[in-house]
This record gives sequence, structure tokens and C-alpha cells, in this order.
Amino acid sequence: MISKVKPAVKEAGEWFETWFDSPYYHILYKERDQDEAEAFLDALIAYLKPADHSRILDVACGKGRHSIYLNEKGFDVTGFDLSEESILHNKDFENDTLHFYLHDMREVFRANYFDIVMNLFSSFGYFRTERDNIRCLIAHSSALKKEGIFVFDYFNSEKILAGGNSNFTKTVDGIDFHITKTIVGKEIIKEIEFTDNGQAYHFEERVKLYSRADLEKYFLSAGLNITNAFGNYALEEFDSKNSDRLILVARKKPVVHAAN
Repeated sequence: MISKVKPAVKEAGEWFETWFDSPYYHILYKERDQDEAEAFLDALIAYLKPADHSRILDVACGKGRHSIYLNEKGFDVTGFDLSEESILHNKDFENDTLHFYLHDMREVFRANYFDIVMNLFSSFGYFRTERDNIRCLIAHSSALKKEGIFVFDYFNSEKILAGGNSNFTKTVDGIDFHITKTIVGKEIIKEIEFTDNGQAYHFEERVKLYSRADLEKYFLSAGLNITNAFGNYALEEFDSKNSDRLILVARKKPVVHAAN
């Protein structure tokens, strides 16, 4: 049975409602590099130097590859995702220090509980309104203990904007996925079309293209002070024109109480 902390706050017609639970989503992205993911996490652990058994929250954990590896490294890990299919898959890996939940990232999960919160692999900017996307950051900050650490892994929007529109075909497991990427304003829209067993399918992904300046402003409003920015999974310095990723490390600001 799936544990659900709160009912997911879904809006009718959100693209991720069907796409993330589709088996074709996992087919299309099945080649994601586990070695690269583990090397990235090793680099983060070496950089952050978290205490043994630190509590880590993996936001939008998908099928749990980051959560499971962090747990193997000795941390107390919780992962949540909006995809019921993914959480059902992850339940088989649970143990005393690894747990998975169905949860909407806009809602607070265990306030003031985690030493580290990670939002990895561009799992941000999914929602239609700026308010909802900022709500995510506020929820992540709320989940952190005093002066806890937030790790945010996003694509480099400036490089994507410079690259413009594109279309290509990717064949996986005998299925030809025809993918068109279009930039509309500050949003990248990916149309995914294919046929399988005589049935035609169409899905889309819509993700906001937030600049570093946008994110810095949103982080501050969520009570997060950025301490460093990296441009790839080797944690090399961020270059706005050339880096593929924008990886931000931030610390939760301490609450300052007014003097009586």
C-alpha cells in the first residue's frame, strides 16, 4: 500500500499527471547514466561532508536511483514523488532508513526535519504559475532543520535559450520517439509523439526556463541563502554560456526573532 502524506494538489490537464505514470516515460529515459548519478552524489557528499546517518529528503525521487544510493552510503533517506507508479516500484527497496511516499512537492513534508533536501535532475518549474513553483521552494526550505542544506540541480536556461528550437527522433526498445523542442517565452515545451502496437501516442513536457537571477530571488523569498553554484556533475564552476547544468547549494537562513 502507498503511504500518502497529503492528497496531491493536482490541476486538471497538468501534463505530468499522465506522462510520469506512463510506461513510455520510463522507456524513453531508461538510459539515464547510473554511474554519472553516483559520481555526482559522491562529489556532493565529499563537498557537503554530512554527518553519519544525516536525514536526507529526495524531492521528486522518480524510481529512487538517488535515494537508494544515498541510503547505501549510510544516510537516513526519504523520497517522495507525485507518480504512483514510481512509488509502487520504490516500495520494494524500503528498509528501516529508506522510505518512499506519494506527495506533491508544493506541500510541506515534515517541517524542520531534514539535514539536507535535494531537488535533482531538473525536477522544478513544472507548474503553470510562478506562485506554485515558488511554493515548491518554500516547502523545501520548511522541511529543513535550522541552517540545513538545500541542493538544487537544474538545467542551464541560458544555454538552452541560445540553442533555440530543435527536433529529432530517438529509438528505444524498437519505438521511434519523435521529439520536438520549442521555446515559447520563458518555457520549453517538448512534444513527444510515437506509435506502439498500432496505437499513436502524444505526450508533452512543459518546464519553465528560470534564469540564475530568477532563482536567486526565489531562493531568498523562501529563506535560502545560496553558498555556491556549479556547472556540471563534477562540481566545476558555473559558466552561464557553456555549462550544461546550474547546481545551486543553499543554506536555510536562521530565523531572527525581534527583540522585545
